[in-house]
Amino acid sequence: MLSVYGVARSELMSQGNVLAEFPPFLGRPIGGAIPLDCKVSVVGLAGLAASSASLWTWKPADQGYVLVVEEGPFSLLKNHLRRMRHMQDDLGRNRVWPWFDPRYLKLALGTLQGPDLANLFGPVKSFCFSTPEGLEIYQLQSCKLRIKQVPSC
Repeated sequence: MLSVYGVARSELMSQGNVLAEFPPFLGRPIGGAIPLDCKVSVVGLAGLAASSASLWTWKPADQGYVLVVEEGPFSLLKNHLRRMRHMQDDLGRNRVWPWFDPRYLKLALGTLQGPDLANLFGPVKSFCFSTPEGLEIYQLQSCKLRIKQVPSC
């Protein structure tokens, strides 16, 4: 059985069962045209949300994304997201990145390979992103990224 969750900036959430909130990693929001660090919410969604952005509880839909995971303790996903909030640079220093922003997450998913890509996926089976045409679904299969387009109905 699969569980479906949404990730977006807390200020965009209009409804839904908020299961976790992550404060800014650095303790204060870092804003701008594209916020680097802010309060982020994780909400539980109906299973059909993995196939239609119209069921997502934040607007605009392209400002967040959906995670599909095997059913299990939510704490596994929460701990994974906590680790995902920062990355290490070439010198081994922790760096904050806008992990909650689909534009940056898609860039990371498309750039990383092998163990680094597997670490970013962790327990996540699929990342779902809203596009003007429908959804893009990113999955890890045999250590390689697979991107599937799902048109809007």
